[in-house]
Amino acid sequence: MNSKHRIKKIIQGVTFISIALVSWGQSMRAIANETPSDSISNPLLETEWQLVSWTEKQLLTKENSTIMFEKDRLSGSGSCNRYTAGYAVQENAIKVGLIASTRMACPEEIMNQEMTFLSALEGAKIYSINSDGKLQIAYIKQKEIGIMTFKNISDDNSKMLEKTVYIAPETVNCVGVAPQKCLQIKENLEDDWTFFYGTIEGFNYEPGYFYQLKIAQKKN
Repeated sequence: MNSKHRIKKIIQGVTFISIALVSWGQSMRAIANETPSDSISNPLLETEWQLVSWTEKQLLTKENSTIMFEKDRLSGSGSCNRYTAGYAVQENAIKVGLIASTRMACPEEIMNQEMTFLSALEGAKIYSINSDGKLQIAYIKQKEIGIMTFKNISDDNSKMLEKTVYIAPETVNCVGVAPQKCLQIKENLEDDWTFFYGTIEGFNYEPGYFYQLKIAQKKN
């Protein structure tokens, strides 16, 4: 295939997305105040996906960006921080609300990936599940159309990784979605303490004790 034909094929693809986005406007007005109710109207319900490629020039790092769809909210890992937002779907249209996330600092390349991912997610317009079972979300960011492709990791929930962590006897002030108290956690005794913004299922923290816990964590 020569260069002329390759360019023509790309233009046809962009034209197809543009036509789809025109119909998206009408769908979004219809679902502006609605939330999905069940898996019949919302095939994404109770599924979890991992970003595997996108049309951004920026290469993906080994840190995963994920998205999980619940009844009226979606959540996941931006690459560094956990995030959550409201959303709604109707047919192939999708609308994502304002995203809230924790504020943990990570290396610059991971933070850049997270910022790009969350910005793209807020600009989501249409979605589809292709013949390979991958989720594709078309979005508009800074007036440009992009596509994110995800693989389904819903079936990986039973694959757990066990590890030992240590928890400090005192919590510290930190800022996630709002000011809060964070656990201090590390995986090796010689490491520095890091903030832990979430919760550990089945663990009831009491101050004044140095904890050594064996936990099960879902594999990426």
